[in-house]
Amino acid sequence: MNSSGLGLFWSGSPSLSSSAFTAGHSLPMSVGTKAELRRLLLRRRAQLPKALRHELSQRICSHLLVHPWLQEASAVHLYCSFGSEVETHKLCWELLKRGKRVAIPLVSPGELELRHVWLRPGMVFHRNRWGIPEPVVTPAECLTTEALGLQEYDLVLVPLVAYDRDFYRLGYGGGYYDRFLRHVRARRVGLAFSVQAVEQLPREPHDIPLDAVATEEGIFLRP
Repeated sequence: MNSSGLGLFWSGSPSLSSSAFTAGHSLPMSVGTKAELRRLLLRRRAQLPKALRHELSQRICSHLLVHPWLQEASAVHLYCSFGSEVETHKLCWELLKRGKRVAIPLVSPGELELRHVWLRPGMVFHRNRWGIPEPVVTPAECLTTEALGLQEYDLVLVPLVAYDRDFYRLGYGGGYYDRFLRHVRARRVGLAFSVQAVEQLPREPHDIPLDAVATEEGIFLRP
């Protein structure tokens, strides 16, 4: 166990047709719209005990820290977790300690696009109007996606409400990450607990699949 409290182990890259989908992940046939799925899956995730979410989050971060994609990346774009999401706070600082450049997304009221800021030691965080932790920064520190300049070998670690066997994700409905992911060349990796898996999500022509999904069971790569 390292100083950040993240155990280090790697269990390979199993197929999404294997242990990622169990009988317990099936959904009622009556559930069809994204809004209905979102409510159901958010409730399912929130029902995980807090201590279990913490333990599973540590496993997920452990898988990431030893994965070749993360080791190859010079920069990692990483959300600040809130509520029942996969926890990322320790991971942010661990990546910084390992010499990675870490970018944090910012959501500004009235804007449709994410802004971004490079994490640095000593940054102070506050909660925005949605309760999401964000660093306190000046306008000059906020970058557009283009100015961020992520490369093909960098990583974007993406929050999600649900994912399916074709690597499509269901977000919170604001479209911020959908718009962001269309304009980045970096590898897109969703972070999720395995209970967030569904067989197939409703999708639209503009939806973009993830390159991988990281759960407590391992890193699942899109073929």
